[in-house]
Amino acid sequence: MCNKLNSWPWQLVCALALWVIALAAVGRPAAYGEDFVRLGASWAEGGPGRGQYRLVAENTLAQDYHQQLLDMELQQGPYSPALAEPLDALGGYYLQQGLHSQAVAMYSRALHVVRVNDGLYSERQVPLLRGLLSAYREAEDWQTLDARYAYFFRLLGNGKPPFTELRLRAALEFLRWQREALRLGLPGERRRLLAMISLNDEILDALAMDTGAPYRWHRDLAFSQVLNLYLLSQRIDASADKFLVTAPSDYIGATPLSVDLETQRLDSLLRSAPGRGAELLQQLLPLAALQGAREKASIELALADWYFWHNNHGRANAAYAQVVNTLAAAGETALLEQWLGKPVELPDNGVFWQPPPPAGEDAAVVSARYDISAGGRLSNLELDVVSGSEDISVGGFRRRLAATLFRPRWSAGEAQRVSGVSRQYRLLN
Repeated sequence: MCNKLNSWPWQLVCALALWVIALAAVGRPAAYGEDFVRLGASWAEGGPGRGQYRLVAENTLAQDYHQQLLDMELQQGPYSPALAEPLDALGGYYLQQGLHSQAVAMYSRALHVVRVNDGLYSERQVPLLRGLLSAYREAEDWQTLDARYAYFFRLLGNGKPPFTELRLRAALEFLRWQREALRLGLPGERRRLLAMISLNDEILDALAMDTGAPYRWHRDLAFSQVLNLYLLSQRIDASADKFLVTAPSDYIGATPLSVDLETQRLDSLLRSAPGRGAELLQQLLPLAALQGAREKASIELALADWYFWHNNHGRANAAYAQVVNTLAAAGETALLEQWLGKPVELPDNGVFWQPPPPAGEDAAVVSARYDISAGGRLSNLELDVVSGSEDISVGGFRRRLAATLFRPRWSAGEAQRVSGVSRQYRLLN
């Protein structure tokens, strides 16, 4: 749009707008976990993963289940509620064998039997739906999996009160899937980002009104939103167009040259994200303190990492120092060493990580040796290829690792430089 505005005042406005955006992007850390990950690292945020259902089972099991089904159908009819159990077992059997279409057929039929007998919103569907979700995941049928997650969410309350453990877990699982869908590159990224952040806020607001809600519900929903905001900050750039209001030649009564509402909403969320994430974690601290020193320190650590990721080093250092104080006062020296005794790649929560299928022999692994400054930045990087194809290129990995932000080592109450860090990483792309 800037190239359409030729008068010098508006060229200046465009230049200033682009300069502001460039400043916002300066120092943005690499999305750790997106292209590589420390060997052996994993997070629950990545989801169930793939390949774990392909186990060895005897073929006689399938024959037994099919015979059981046939006998039940003859004795009790094709919609007997008792049919759900052997259908579920057959679905699990086929899933173990990697026979995804057969597993889908069994789980789908079991769901139909339950709906006929118990109604559309019966919670007896939950384990069957979970099996169906696993089958679509194993088959990497992401579009159908997306639709099934939406049904799973509607079945278990759609994120509306009254809340129960089951309904809250379903809402959290649905929100986690939305982040996974973004990592997988499913269509509608901007719409999905807006919808999941809005939904997470709605559930948080409703939960705030529930005086009997357990602490873990508040914690898990707050952390879910923090993960959403991490993704937002990594995937969305501020829009230069938002600075352009009207064309200079038609200033009086001009038609605004504004961007679409979706972009405006994302820009607004992007600007408020650093403060919003910090606010969510700060609000948890009084509740966390009631749970004990470990829980309080875990929230303080998440807050410190959040500040550090957003280049607010003053507040980050104060928060890291508070983690040290909290754990030291509680005598938690081992936990203090685990969390702050060595540099840690950030964010240490898997928000950018999409776990690959089980590693084969050709998995690319690179050994890295480097130094980490007290400011969490890498230098003096040396690389060696440990495994993978001979023509593997480490140039891209070198750049991304160099751009990764590290939680620095803390000792004697302050961040310290660490030399000679040696780690192995699996390349994911």
